[in-house]
Order: sequence, then C-alpha cells, then structure tokens
Amino acid sequence: MNYHDLHPTQLQNLRTEPELLILDMRDPATYAQGRIEGAEPVSDALLRKLMKSRQRERPVLVYCYHGNSSRDLCQFIAGFGCTRVLNLVGGWQGWLQFSQTETASPTAPSPAMSSWLSQHGFPAGRLHARIDNGMSPLMLAALQGERALVEELLALGADPNHVNDDDHHALWFACVHGDPELVSLLIAHGANVDNQNVNGATCAIYTASTGKLDVLKRLVDAGANLDKETSGGYTALDSASTLPVLKYLRSVVAAA
Repeated sequence: MNYHDLHPTQLQNLRTEPELLILDMRDPATYAQGRIEGAEPVSDALLRKLMKSRQRERPVLVYCYHGNSSRDLCQFIAGFGCTRVLNLVGGWQGWLQFSQTETASPTAPSPAMSSWLSQHGFPAGRLHARIDNGMSPLMLAALQGERALVEELLALGADPNHVNDDDHHALWFACVHGDPELVSLLIAHGANVDNQNVNGATCAIYTASTGKLDVLKRLVDAGANLDKETSGGYTALDSASTLPVLKYLRSVVAAA
C-alpha cells in the first residue's frame, strides 16, 4: 500500500498545510448537499492535471461515502508518483459522525428521549451513535414509527442523511414502517429522497416493490427520480408489485 489512512480526528491538523488537495469521490448531487470544506469533486481533468504536476510531495486527501472506494483512487494517485496520499477512514459518513458528535446538542434530550436512548443501547446525548448494523437513533425511531421521537431528534440536530452499514437512511426506515406523515416530516428536514442503498435501491423502488402506494406518492410529490435503477437494472416501475402501484407509476411516467 503506497498511501496512508487518515482518521477524522487528524484532519484538522492536516488543514494547516497550504497545499492540501482534498478530493471528493461522491456523486455530484451528494457533493452539492454537503462536503468537507475546500474539497473538489474528482474529475478526469483534475486527475490529469495532478499527474502532470511536479508537486509530488503535495498532500492529497481522498474520501468517498464510507472510505472504501477511495482506497482504489489513493492507490492510483500514489502509483504515478505522489508520495503523500491519504485515505479518509470512514469517508464522508465517518467525518460527519465525528464532527457532529463533537458538537453538543442545542438542548438536552427530554426524559422520555433519554430513557428511550438508554433502552436501546445508545449513549446518553449521542444523537449520531450507532448500534447493530450502524443504526442511529433517528433510523431506529423512524423504523418504529415513533413520530414524536423523530421530531425531537431532528430538533436536537440529528442528520436525516446519515446511513447505516447498508446505506439506508432514516427515510428508508420510515418507508419500511409505512407512515406517510413520517416520510413527509423527514423529507421536509432535508432527507435525500433519492438515496440509494448498497444494491442501488431507492425509497421509491422499495415502496413500489412492497405496494406502499400512499408512501410512494409522498416520495414522488417530493421529486423522487423514478429513473434510478438498482444494481440489477430495475426501476420503481419495473418493481411495482401491485396493480394500483403499477397504474400510478405508469401515469406519472407518461405525464413526465
């Protein structure tokens, strides 16, 4: 391995280096929603410029979603002579979790919230803590359909776009529970309606495949992209499992 891992706790020190180049490998839409300050999206033109540069000792930090795909790019960059190539451990999600758990909540959780967090094994006051499979408090509350808890967690600063180990976020779990009002609540707080899990499935694809028409309508009303495909090449329309869902999706696609 010709590159080194950098943990989020070390990033602040690295920022003091004036020549630091930070490369963001995520898709343009996600990059636009939020990024590490100073990060540039990866492009062929930028990589060609870097290859031609004589600044072989310039520090280059690469991050993706979870710190896995970025390893391949780090190896590639190091392969053409750069000597200070760094992979951000945990990627964007790792950085978010670190930066946001370092910041105190604006107000203290209610007694009911504190009890619920303790009951499910979350450390007190840690809104972005994780339990099994990377589940956060907001994800679990959404899965359980606990609308009051979801509202409080969002008010305390919980990020609706954090994902678990399968790249599912709170909106996905609200769709699993099947409460349209909970789905609309998370969307109103900035949840990415087109987030794709490890298999490429979106919330629209999931709700179409499970026949949850009322929830699917909320997603479409919020601008869900029905052209998104799973890794197997299936769209929401392809995944429709009931006749009402199929008719609805056909009407939406025809009107587009």
